[in-house]
Amino acid sequence: MSDSPLRIVPNQPARPDPPEDAAQNEAAQKQAELAELRRLLVEPEQVQINNILERLNNPRIRARETSRTLTEAVRLRNAHDDSLTEALAPTVVTAFHSSVKKNPRPVAEAISPLMGPAIRHSISVALKSMIQAFDQALKHSFTWQGVKWRFQAWRTGRPFAEVVLLNTLVYRVEQVFLIHKQSGLLLHHIAAASVATQDADIVSGMLTAIQVAIHNFARDSFGPAQDEHIDTLDMGDREVWIEPGPQAVIAAVIRGKAPETLRSESFAPAIEAIHNEQSETLVSFDGDATPFELSRPHLEDCLQSQFEGGADPAQFKVPLYIWLLIAVLLTAIATWAFFAWRESRRWDDYLNKLRATPGIVITEEGKRDGRRFVAGLRDPLAVDPQAILKDQTQLDPAKVASHWEPYQALHPEFVEARAKSLLEPPLGVALKFGGGVLSATGIAPHQWIADARKFALAIPGVVAFNDQDLIDEDLKEPESLRRQIEQRLVRFVVGTTQIAPGQNEDLKTLIAQVQRLIALAPTAGRVVKIEIIGHTDTEGDESANQRLSEDRASRLLAMLAARGVGKDLLSTRGVASTQPARPETSDADKEINRRVSFKVSLLEARKLTTQSKESSR
Repeated sequence: MSDSPLRIVPNQPARPDPPEDAAQNEAAQKQAELAELRRLLVEPEQVQINNILERLNNPRIRARETSRTLTEAVRLRNAHDDSLTEALAPTVVTAFHSSVKKNPRPVAEAISPLMGPAIRHSISVALKSMIQAFDQALKHSFTWQGVKWRFQAWRTGRPFAEVVLLNTLVYRVEQVFLIHKQSGLLLHHIAAASVATQDADIVSGMLTAIQVAIHNFARDSFGPAQDEHIDTLDMGDREVWIEPGPQAVIAAVIRGKAPETLRSESFAPAIEAIHNEQSETLVSFDGDATPFELSRPHLEDCLQSQFEGGADPAQFKVPLYIWLLIAVLLTAIATWAFFAWRESRRWDDYLNKLRATPGIVITEEGKRDGRRFVAGLRDPLAVDPQAILKDQTQLDPAKVASHWEPYQALHPEFVEARAKSLLEPPLGVALKFGGGVLSATGIAPHQWIADARKFALAIPGVVAFNDQDLIDEDLKEPESLRRQIEQRLVRFVVGTTQIAPGQNEDLKTLIAQVQRLIALAPTAGRVVKIEIIGHTDTEGDESANQRLSEDRASRLLAMLAARGVGKDLLSTRGVASTQPARPETSDADKEINRRVSFKVSLLEARKLTTQSKESSR
């Protein structure tokens, strides 16, 4: 809450508006009434005007309304003239080209039903013609007539097959022209294989001119005739047959003497089919001959021929010996394919064997200079690839070239083999590699163990050497001496540091064992440390017993030092009666507890040196 005091204002009577406010209110009311009147009078027309402006200015609404009448408008315009077609043609052509560039598949799918039959028909006719020519050449290759024809071919420079065809030819339709009747323009032209042709448009024009000239000559000389037309032109070794139609004619150039049935069986059906299929195109022909490409199959049917002793290609039957020749050829191809496939399978099998062999890495393979080759890396310890090639495959080693660069593989068996070769482990030592660790088990001399620790990490792939399960052969005797010394007890007279009588031989043996242990320790890489521990029985004061136990230990240290044992290897400790050898139930037990015992340690020299350095710091 606010800290300001609350003020109470007494009720006051409302004061009347001043005269200026009343005038303003009255003017505002009149303006509102005028606006309402304007709305009632003008609003319907204003709404209509707004709707008209919206239809004119909104492209979406205008496009929707145009789409409703566009179809009918196009139909009416096309019925009137071709201006719309001419206007749209460039745009349609550009759009078509752009569509084909982006995705030609729809166009290919659209024309494939037409192109497929035409292509198959052309291939069939060409193949039959080739087989027939081959058959004729083969029939006359080994006859006296064939010899003369070969000489003729050599003299004229023509192929022998062509000479045979010309000499055995009955007739052959070499060229077919489809000519527009009114204009004389060439609509389409085809020619048989190996037929030299001139400019088809020029030939078509000349044929039309010849027809017109002959027609005029006949009319001027003999008078007009009904349905007069020229159906044959004799040109020496060739004839031109003309088959007329309502809008176009077929002109066929024929070498030889063709039967009259050819006209009714081939030319007449062809011109009729062309008129049936393209009558509108012929009527509206404007000089563009592109649409008449569709007439090609009908014209190709007119390219017929016949030879002596044979029929035309359409009725030609392949002789049996040609089928046999084809069968032999297919058999040869199949045999070659089989052997090639088998060779490829053997090669793939050889490569798979190499890839599965440890220590071999293939980096390149293929064919070079007619020989297969393989190259890569090979560990010297891996199996020889040539041995695999000779013993495990059926490939000819002489047809296989190989090149192998040496490298060191890290397979466990190879690492173990290198470890055995480098470290030369003694009998009884086994090496095992796994996970980067080379482990050694068994019994080995100390020097070998030291060398193995030093050189094992130099072996490729080895990151650690584990010798925990390796027994140092040189530690056998020191270990035995250690146990023997620790089992020794030197007894003392009660309450003194005097050695009990009858232990001279035991003391000599003890000293000899200590000296022997100290002498053997360096060969095993060990340093001997002997702790002499003094003991007492439970009789007497504990503090006195502590001093007595320490003195007894010092007595043995002095005795060993006098026999040449270094004091740096010895240490003493007194434990009084805290570590009895046996419970004291008799005097014999107490005598045993009055003793000196030994604790022997065999320390590794390198560890001891490291500890000494650390302690000196």
